[in-house]
Amino acid sequence: MRRDATANGDRAKMSLAMDLPHPLREHVPMDMYAVDARCGRRDVRLVLPECEDAVVDVYSALGRPWDDPHWADLWHGSVALAETIFDNPELVRGKRVIDLGCGLGLGGIAAALVGAREVVMSDREERALWCALSGCRANGIKDVREIPAQWNAPDDVELPSVLRFDDVSDCGSSCVVSAAKVDWFEPEKAPSGFDVVLACDVLYTPDAVDAIATLVLKLFDGTNGNGTFVLADPPGRFPKNHERFMALMEDPTRIPGYAGAERQAIVSVSSTIEECLNLENKTMHVKLSNFDIVAR
Repeated sequence: MRRDATANGDRAKMSLAMDLPHPLREHVPMDMYAVDARCGRRDVRLVLPECEDAVVDVYSALGRPWDDPHWADLWHGSVALAETIFDNPELVRGKRVIDLGCGLGLGGIAAALVGAREVVMSDREERALWCALSGCRANGIKDVREIPAQWNAPDDVELPSVLRFDDVSDCGSSCVVSAAKVDWFEPEKAPSGFDVVLACDVLYTPDAVDAIATLVLKLFDGTNGNGTFVLADPPGRFPKNHERFMALMEDPTRIPGYAGAERQAIVSVSSTIEECLNLENKTMHVKLSNFDIVAR
């Protein structure tokens, strides 16, 4: 690994001297880098491709031009989510946490750093899971598990081992971090038994609303149906989607086909509007909502 100078708030990088493999890697390499992201008063190191366009090029070379490359960028919602966790570590301390649609894993990394007992990084993109787990190692989290074998060969090419950083000190976290491939539209295959669910920017399509409501409640199964769902989203984005999501969470009996609709509901929800900076040093506004969910 080659360490070059980096700067907070921009796209300056440290080269990791490697790329993620795929069938056409010699033609369209997906080079990986690390960068420091400022989350309030704290820096978090992320592992990521150079840009979304590089991921688009790889997907196009694989004959999948419609695959979603957005996991490869740092969404400002995740910055606000991480800041909230750093400022309120009691949200996750000692708890079992899942980062839903983790992308680069910033929210999950923050949870692991402040004392979560376990963090599961979840995404439908295997390369996102690899980046999120490598990002944990880049911040000195030691107990980071490899991607399970059944999810470790996107496009029939095995991903390399999660990165190790010999020059990164142990951060002192005893959190166990693992990965699970989760498709929002297949909630029956998702893990469960979580105390806290973290998510950002997940309500951007109408067909995702019912799926996310179903999935979030399913993730709390096995904990008596009780838990906290922390959602970060830009205010005013897709208001109809948010309106429907709130209605479904307040009355899960309205979720089409959800077998646990009689068991859970929101007791309270609190929201604030926060400002944060993305990697391009632009100020963004994010709505942060905490949903307290209990069994009926």
